[in-house]
Amino acid sequence: MSKKPVVVGELLFSAKGEAKEYFSEILNKYPLGTELNGNEFDNVMALLLCHPRAEEKVGSGIKSIKVDRGFYSSNRCFHVVRVDGSVEDFSIDKCIDGDHSAFHKFCIACRKAVEADLRAMKIRYFEEYGNEEGKVVCPVTKEKITFEEAHVDHREPFTFSSIVHFFIKANKIDINSVAYATEGKYGNEFENGELAKNFQYWHCDNARLRVVKGKANLSKSYLGRVKLTKADKTLE
Repeated sequence: MSKKPVVVGELLFSAKGEAKEYFSEILNKYPLGTELNGNEFDNVMALLLCHPRAEEKVGSGIKSIKVDRGFYSSNRCFHVVRVDGSVEDFSIDKCIDGDHSAFHKFCIACRKAVEADLRAMKIRYFEEYGNEEGKVVCPVTKEKITFEEAHVDHREPFTFSSIVHFFIKANKIDINSVAYATEGKYGNEFENGELAKNFQYWHCDNARLRVVKGKANLSKSYLGRVKLTKADKTLE
């Protein structure tokens, strides 16, 4: 049986092991008590939303995420500090291996709904900016990359997870009641075609995209909180 891709927020991993390795690197490279910042905070926040008890873990809202030892073991794990001052830990394995939260399932279906739009944007970008070799310059690494090496990235503060979050809020969607069709390559698809179409429109209006080298958005050098540049595009 082939390995199944794993989606965590903006990140697409080839398998669970690759996802665990990426988040374990973040967990182990900082001294205990260190708060996460920038893209690493966003990615670990997206990981938290995959937890089976994500809503309970988020509670009153997340103020920060830090690296520390578990409350009931000496092992390292991530800790969420809520806006009310309370703290709770969570494990990488539970987020990756556990039954995914309703929000995570909804996110995967949303990504499936705009998959064709993102590919079309990527094709247009290469047609417009590709050199004689058919390569474009990655705005993050400054390397010349091929179509196969490229990834369509959502720029902060318009991350894919935030776009989905505000779509749910604006449309007052009960994500626990959403029905899904047969599972697709990267996860669930909406059974309701109108819901998928509505998200396509929402995503088109709110997404700020750029084409980067695959996994460039995983590196700590990628910091999204900057001004928009000419490399940033919207969907047409």
